Formats: sequence, structure tokens, C-alpha cells
Amino acid sequence: MKNRIRSFLIMGSLITLLFLATACGNEQSYEPRDVNPDIDACEVCNMSVAHVDFATQIIEKDGTVHMYDDIGCMVKYLNSEGKNIDIAATYVRDYETLEWVEYEKAYYAYHPEFWTPMAYGVVSFAEKERAEAFVANEGKGEVLEFEGLQKLDWTMHNH
Repeated sequence: MKNRIRSFLIMGSLITLLFLATACGNEQSYEPRDVNPDIDACEVCNMSVAHVDFATQIIEKDGTVHMYDDIGCMVKYLNSEGKNIDIAATYVRDYETLEWVEYEKAYYAYHPEFWTPMAYGVVSFAEKERAEAFVANEGKGEVLEFEGLQKLDWTMHNH
């Protein structure tokens, strides 16, 4: 009888540990998805996401992906309809490497005359040094982090 109870307790403990280990391993991953310029269109302006070096995306907690052709379109969405969705992740594209970078961790080169698909003038980089080099090479503009980006007047400029 004691062996039976002991076996029952050991099995119960093992099942509990297995359940806990499995539950902890089920965290949802919100990795960015690749851009398909043939089918992806910007959620705001409905333009094709043809310039993949300027692409941005929002991923909702339910897995829904929203694509944008310019960071300005994504910011406009975040400041309007985006306030009503459960956001898991936001990504911008490094202009040079095309790597996805978390929106809040990227560095930005800004000048109203920088060319971007919708003329917002913001170019994204994973590293501050590359954003600074871009600004130096262009001979104009400024480098911003996420906080500075939030202070921009998000209006389209003339190309």
C-alpha cells in the first residue's frame, strides 16, 4: 500500500513538473515576417511595400501582422487605430543591412529632404554610428532615438 501511494505521489509530481515545463515553453514568439512586395500593401496609404529597406511592421498578440511602406505611415497608425489593438511587437528595417530592428531600440536619421517612400524623411538604423554616418554623408539631418522620434511632426514633406 505504501509503495502504491509513493508511486502515485511520484507520478503526480512528474506530471506536474512536465505540465509546468511545457507551459513555460509555450511563450509566443513575435518575430518579424518577410516582406513580399508583390502582395504586401501599406495599411495606411495602400501603396505596395516595394521599397523593403523602408518597410515597418506591427505584430498583434493574436499574430496579425500589419505592414507599412514608411515609418511615418506606421506612426500615424499607432497614433490612431493602433491605439485600439493589442500590440506584441513593432519593427523597422535597417536601411543598410535590411535586418529587422525593434522600433524602440533603433536609431533614426531625420531630415525633411531625406527621400522615403511617403516623404516623412525618417531612415532607420540598428546602430547609432551608421545613422550618424548617413547624416554626415548626406551633409544634413539629425540622429534621433525613439524618444526624439516621438516629438516629430509627422507630416509628409515634398521630395
